[in-house]
Amino acid sequence: MTINPNPQDVSPPPSERPPVALRGLRSGIAPSHAEPTTQCVIDGTGGGPPAVEVECYEDVDPLAREWEELADRVQAVPWVRPGWVAAWWRAFGTGALEVLAVRRGRRLAAVLPLQSRFGELNSTTNWHTPQSGLLAEDSAAAQELTRALFARRSRRVNLGFLALEGDDLRECRAAAAAAGYRQAVRTILRPPYLPIEGDWAEYKRRLSAKRLSEIRRRRRLLEAEGKLSLQIVDGSERLDEFLKEGFRVEAAAWKGAAGSAIISRPQTHQFYSEVARWGAARGMLRLAFLRLDGCPLAFDYSLEEFGVHYLIKTGYNPAYGKFGPGLILRYEMLARAFADGLGCYEFLGTDQEWKFEWADKVRELVLLRTFSPSPSGLLEWAAFAYGRPLAKSILTAVKR
Repeated sequence: MTINPNPQDVSPPPSERPPVALRGLRSGIAPSHAEPTTQCVIDGTGGGPPAVEVECYEDVDPLAREWEELADRVQAVPWVRPGWVAAWWRAFGTGALEVLAVRRGRRLAAVLPLQSRFGELNSTTNWHTPQSGLLAEDSAAAQELTRALFARRSRRVNLGFLALEGDDLRECRAAAAAAGYRQAVRTILRPPYLPIEGDWAEYKRRLSAKRLSEIRRRRRLLEAEGKLSLQIVDGSERLDEFLKEGFRVEAAAWKGAAGSAIISRPQTHQFYSEVARWGAARGMLRLAFLRLDGCPLAFDYSLEEFGVHYLIKTGYNPAYGKFGPGLILRYEMLARAFADGLGCYEFLGTDQEWKFEWADKVRELVLLRTFSPSPSGLLEWAAFAYGRPLAKSILTAVKR
């Protein structure tokens, strides 16, 4: 289907709640709704809410339907949904997959996928992850999820691409502090974004007059060469054909030469192809092409849901570089976002200079590293925070 486009690091105090009692960590089968590999019961305090069940799964599939329903209830971002996580794991996962799930009775209340390797738990994220976080229906469910996470007493727990100003980071840090884990937080990305407020004409008045004049000039030059058109497809028809065409454009310029294009590696090709199929099935895939007489000059790979447009990948044909096809495509896609009444346009990825020609706000994303209070955890934290000499002295003291 073609869519017709319109023209620093301070640890918080430990949680005030009493410690959870993990009772009977064992193999088991939850009645009728799923088949977790392990489960436990977290006792409520006197007069508090009913008991909460925490399960651990080794695969996405047994939980996928309920996971998706939870994500829809809270209008979650794509990156914490089962379709994204499953595609990511098949392409990039190492070690063992562990999916922590919190239930209130039979109702799924929170989910966190993790990869377990060499005594560490890591979020299922890498540089192909725009953002991450906890999927929980409310703050109480998020607290139960993080308490269960650190109750596992892993040597290290590393959670990447969390929003610095978000509740998820605060919940994780509070649970880590309550469990005695040392912490370090580091900014890893600052993706720009544009809240869509007012109308298109008002927004254009905020842009550089020189830049707008340049866009008009280059557009006229292209239109003198042939028929210029914008095509946006949702992947419901001829998806493989459109992906092949778009991926070829994305790799045509510097990304292909640098080895960072989607088709440069089998894993990334597999991942973005799977995500596209999943996004098309959900109705949120948006593949945009700027064409001259049908030939693609620039390409966007995006997702769009709940009033937010996520620009994941973009590229252009360098043979037409002097015409600025990427610039014209961005102008047209932003005009469409305003015309369609979207609420936000997310540029995602790194804070490249060209993105600030269109947006002036950023989301600061961080990596949270936590180290257990065990001797080995203390040694790793010292090596990370202060370097090897101090770590060696601590190791000597521990052995005495």
